[in-house]
Amino acid sequence: MAEPLKLNTVCEFLERFAPSQLAESWDNVGLLIGDRTQDIQGIITCLTITPEVVEEAIEGKADLIVTHHPMPFRAIKRITSEDTVGLMLMKLIKHDIAVYSPHTAFDSCAEGINFQLATAMGLADIQPLVPVDLLGVSGPTSQVGTGRWGTLEAGALPLAVVAETAKQATKAAMVKIGGKATSEIRTIAIGCGSAGELLSAAIEKKLDCLILGETSFHTCLEAKAQNVALILVGHYASERFAVEKLASVLAKAFPAPQVWCSRQDLDPIHFA
Repeated sequence: MAEPLKLNTVCEFLERFAPSQLAESWDNVGLLIGDRTQDIQGIITCLTITPEVVEEAIEGKADLIVTHHPMPFRAIKRITSEDTVGLMLMKLIKHDIAVYSPHTAFDSCAEGINFQLATAMGLADIQPLVPVDLLGVSGPTSQVGTGRWGTLEAGALPLAVVAETAKQATKAAMVKIGGKATSEIRTIAIGCGSAGELLSAAIEKKLDCLILGETSFHTCLEAKAQNVALILVGHYASERFAVEKLASVLAKAFPAPQVWCSRQDLDPIHFA
């Protein structure tokens, strides 16, 4: 009879896949809830833990939620049923459901979200937008860092075509276009989630376009002034596809437990 899968084994795999050294200093990554010695028979991945995801995990008898966005994210002083986060934490602990978050380490690792999106966009010579050289990180350190950039393999394309490709790649309901586009787009930067801070790196490299989840009004103004096109696919769409892929990665690594991507992890923003 095979030995039961332990939480610590899954944690070690996720640490190799998305080393916590790559996480931003403000982030909260790794094992956030759980006993490393507990058995794991069900794993669910999601972008964000919500009350609906918690209920799905309980009903599906999951022992571990691998969430992109950490929960809890910031330090909390009390855990009660009087607020949403407290109630979710109480339910997770009551049902022995562990929580692991790779978050910005998953964004920046060699096969992370930004690399996946850059590949889906058909970019060649993909490189980190802001490289990080870390000792001890598995895989070539030249391939880790914040964001990605590359050159369209198909050659220069109109902005409208690039925007439609981004929409299809992320399954976005709609995309927004900002900044000031050049006549054609050839070089593209990628930043999942809220990544407006990557505009300065795109400007420095003289790139034509930055694809990201969301950013501020003033970042859009700066992009226009600097002649950089922006394509905003939405925070959810820019990252959700990757947690679906992560479920497949975990299922391949650990075939014994049931592994699935949450069906209740939905975009909170709708369009009229």
